[in-house]
This record gives sequence, C-alpha cells and structure tokens, in this order.
Amino acid sequence: MARIFITPLANKLASLNSINTKDIIGTGPRGRITKVDVEKHLSLSSSTKETNHKNNIDHGNAIEHEIVNVPKIRRIIAEKLTLSKSSVPHFYLRRKAKVDELISFRTKANDVLEKNNKISINDFFIKACGCALMDFPDCNMIWQEQHMLRFKEVAIGVAISTQAGLYTPTLRNIDKKSVTQISSEMKALIEKAKNKQLRTSDFLDCAHAISNLGMFSIENFDAIINPPNSSILAVGAIRDEVISENDNFLSCKQVSLTLSVDHRTIDGELGAKFLDKIVFYLQNPAVLLVK
Repeated sequence: MARIFITPLANKLASLNSINTKDIIGTGPRGRITKVDVEKHLSLSSSTKETNHKNNIDHGNAIEHEIVNVPKIRRIIAEKLTLSKSSVPHFYLRRKAKVDELISFRTKANDVLEKNNKISINDFFIKACGCALMDFPDCNMIWQEQHMLRFKEVAIGVAISTQAGLYTPTLRNIDKKSVTQISSEMKALIEKAKNKQLRTSDFLDCAHAISNLGMFSIENFDAIINPPNSSILAVGAIRDEVISENDNFLSCKQVSLTLSVDHRTIDGELGAKFLDKIVFYLQNPAVLLVK
C-alpha cells in the first residue's frame, strides 16, 4: 500500500473535517499533502455541494430538456477550433470578385460535359487558390513553434458539411490538376464524407483551406483557421450588384471573400497580395486552363 506523505497540521485539519487523505492531491515535496492542499480540497468540496444544492432547488423551475451525447467528430471540431481561436492570432482580409466571366465560362464548359462531370463554382475557387499558392510560396507555410514548414506540394483542405459534422479532407497537387480533375476528386471526397468512409490518408497537413457557404445564401462570413493551416478562404453567395467602373455604372455578379490569416506565418501585405491573386484568377478564369 502506497504511503501517504502529509504534514502534521494538514493531517489534523483533514481529521477535523472528516476528509479521507487519499482524496487529496499533494503539491508539496514528493507529493506531500500540505495545509494549503487540504484547504483547497475543502473549498472545492464546498463549491460542489453548493452547486448541487442550487441545482436541486432550481430543478423545479428549470425548462424541460434532454442530454445530447456529443458525437466524436463534433468533439474533435470543438477542441481544435477552440484551441485555434484562443491561440492563433487571426486577422481578416476582405475582397469582392466579379464572377460574370467565371459563370459564363463554367456554363459553356458544362454544356459540353456529361452530367456526372459537371464542374461547380467551388472547383474554380480551389484551382484559383492553388495557383495563388504557387505564385506566393511563402503563403504555403505553416507555423511549427520552433520553426516554419514550407510545403513543396500545393495542397488545399476543403470543408465538407455532413449530417455527422464538418470534415476538411485535403486535395493534393492542385497545381498539377485541371479543374475537371479537381471536380472529379471533390465529388469522390464528398461521397466518402457522407458515407463516413474518409480515411486518415484523406487528411494531410496543408497551409490553406476553403469554406464555402454561398449555397446557403450567406453573403459573407469569417472562417476559423483549422490548425495547422495558416489561412482559410471563406466564400459567400454570388450577388447581383451595381458598381461604378470607368465613370459608368454597371450591373455585375460579385462574390464576397474573406481570408482568415495566421499572423505568425503571414503578414498583412503578403496576405493582401495572396488574396488579390486569388481574385485575379477568379476574374480571369481562362488563365486557370494554362496553369
């Protein structure tokens, strides 16, 4: 039986209050229980009793409720994003991009593609981000406390929402794939996510991610960086807007973009240039065909 180390004064205090010394965590040398440890234990016990007593008193006035078990994926999301929001120094950059040409380009492409091969708007966003990472390799890095890690491969995490929760699998070698290839891989990942068939190999560390809520008519939002990513692009809904251009007013389709950035890895100027390049590719979709 393990010996319990406790000071005489602490032992007396515990005895007077009918406390089992086995329940006390000692903080003194060799784990010795001190008077302070006993007093702390007493304080915690008192607080717990008061809380339980209050809950018992308030129970009659409580709104009827039920206990909902937390799914594993929801617990993982909660732990990772709580850590991210409390420890990663976020800053946010906002832009709008005209996407009339992109929509027209996509429509023409889908007219000649089979039904199962249709390209989504999000596929172009993924490719645009991949091309921008090629142009700014310093954005293709993550923070590692003692050093930073620069990826030689262009990979992007893409948020996929399911009934079970949010998954962010990784699309690899974006710079080497066409928009149609990206579209095909995304369809496969979405199907795997819905059927809970994603594997560890589908989740790899990368520097950048995309979250799109445009299909839910959300105009704009700020996404939380998913560690170890250094940035995440939040994509809103496409809206018809009237803008001033060359001293004239014109109607166009615009999408709101918000880039959440880890300031430890990426400074404001670099982040602004990175977002500007993403906008450039979205507004000039034909360029994506030769990248």
